[in-house]
Amino acid sequence: MDRRRRKARVTPWGALVGLVAVLSTGAAQSFAAASQAEAVLSVQGRITILAADGNHAAVTTTVKRACARRIVVWSAPGSSSVSMKPGSLGCAGDGVTQLAVGGSRVAWIEQGGGNSLEMAVMAAGLTGGVRKQFEFATNGDRASGDPSGQWVGQLLGGGSLLAYNRWAQVCDRPEVEACGHKDPQLRLTDQELIRIAAGRRAVVLRGPAAYPLIALGGGRLAVAKADGVTIRDASGAEVATVPNAASERAALSTTRLAVETASTLELYDPATGARGKSLSLGPAAVLPLAGVTSKLALLRGPHRLILVRLGDGKRISFPLRRAAATLVGARLTDAGLFYAYNVRGSGRIVFEPTGKLTARF
Repeated sequence: MDRRRRKARVTPWGALVGLVAVLSTGAAQSFAAASQAEAVLSVQGRITILAADGNHAAVTTTVKRACARRIVVWSAPGSSSVSMKPGSLGCAGDGVTQLAVGGSRVAWIEQGGGNSLEMAVMAAGLTGGVRKQFEFATNGDRASGDPSGQWVGQLLGGGSLLAYNRWAQVCDRPEVEACGHKDPQLRLTDQELIRIAAGRRAVVLRGPAAYPLIALGGGRLAVAKADGVTIRDASGAEVATVPNAASERAALSTTRLAVETASTLELYDPATGARGKSLSLGPAAVLPLAGVTSKLALLRGPHRLILVRLGDGKRISFPLRRAAATLVGARLTDAGLFYAYNVRGSGRIVFEPTGKLTARF
């Protein structure tokens, strides 16, 4: 609020009443926005990955302990958090490579191995407790450099859903020869779309239509295909198809499917596939889409964040200040914006509620 003194002026009574009403309303709005202050959580170690859903955020950290890595879960804007160890691959192997929050759980993919690449899908409750392994896959993409074998990936979470893909890669060359990455003789097969629900894994779809999972939200899943995007419900049943929207830069909320193109943000109704607004992104089009809600979209670069107001396409640069230099990640949820960065060997998670985000415009 501007507290500088201003020279008084004589105002007609009717105008004065209107002026008082405007000032009162403006003061109330300013107070409401100010009351929704950002919250910050400091964590031990350096943050490497950020995931979020609702008012929950999870990060992976590297610390100087027997297991050099931790997963920290925070319910913003509170001051407490829960820390847990990953599994054996996450501790002694390469570490955690993917992280997601959804379905009242935090889930992650960890990997390691020697001659073979070993991958495991793990999950635990948001308040801690016993972690559980839901998947284990191995392939040759380690010492031999042959990506043939089983893979897991595209781990995503949001609301009541937590899902990922499992698939296999088969090398069609003679047995004495190996395939490399992007080898034309490397074939994708045995695709599965898998949910983690009620403490169990459930395959909801098999075949090419199950892969790749690109977005999740509002109780639905979005799967890319060659010429568009298919929206599916939690059971894997098709809800809607969006043609001519082939892009893996997509985000899904209860009311919006957002697909980023080379220059625009295309909005669709996830319940019907009906096309909505097309918003020009201007210079911000070089930044990948990092989330969407009913009102806002987030674009994230290595050192900057751009918020897009979906009602009119207005864009603003979010003030990261010192966080810009070591920004790790950012996630937009219905509750607000989370972003994480590192400073002096420790990490920070920042949460700004939706009310304050919208007031910035």
